[in-house]
Amino acid sequence: MIQIRKQIALIEELAANAWPAETVQTLDGWRMRYTGGRSRRINSVWPNLELGDIPLEEKLDLVEDFYRRKAQIPRYQMCPAAQPTDLVEILEQRGYTADAHTQVQISTLGFVLPRVETELSDQVEITNQLPDDWLDFYAKVENYTAERKTIRRGVLTRIGPLTGFASLHKDGEIVAIGLGVVERGWLGLFCMLTHPDHRRQGAATTVLQALGKWGQEVEATHTYLQVMENNPTALALYARAGYKHLYQYYYLEKRE
Repeated sequence: MIQIRKQIALIEELAANAWPAETVQTLDGWRMRYTGGRSRRINSVWPNLELGDIPLEEKLDLVEDFYRRKAQIPRYQMCPAAQPTDLVEILEQRGYTADAHTQVQISTLGFVLPRVETELSDQVEITNQLPDDWLDFYAKVENYTAERKTIRRGVLTRIGPLTGFASLHKDGEIVAIGLGVVERGWLGLFCMLTHPDHRRQGAATTVLQALGKWGQEVEATHTYLQVMENNPTALALYARAGYKHLYQYYYLEKRE
């Protein structure tokens, strides 16, 4: 159990590094993240380290004050690594409710890649810097406003670890994208997205394979991803690829 908890804490740290907020204010080990916009991750508390120097009730009050000054609802990203261990119960007593349950799945690249072999991976272009057409595709398919697109650009250009922005082209147009972030031997997969006209045609599998090969080239051996529990198509894809459930995270939010 201790070993699993350590692995969860590591992946949570890697994932936080891979999706960086604009403002991060530390609070006795916790990280209060703020960026604006609608993304929960970069507008929530990362509570996976506690130094024990500030009484818990005072910390909770400081969190709520921080987010209210930012015109955001107080929100915590909760997982089995959260500290203190009874934080869920304490927040629920303060009126927080759960939302956006997400699975975190892991595997090894040596296990995943043979299961996602395609003949199209050479059509995937991977670059270390964010391409404008990659972001344009992302914003168009997700129907982003100009403001949300600007916020997303900020996140993607702030990433500190090594990045690989993957684009699958067909007839000169992008039809699918993905993002790989490599740190400490782990390849994290993010932003897997296929144009609606090209879904269920192997595009996501092709991008997954290309990012896996790229990950191996930059010396990653393990891989993780996050997938919403209400997304059966993505869950099926990653199950076929050999990913296994490790833990769940979700958000506790306090709405007035």
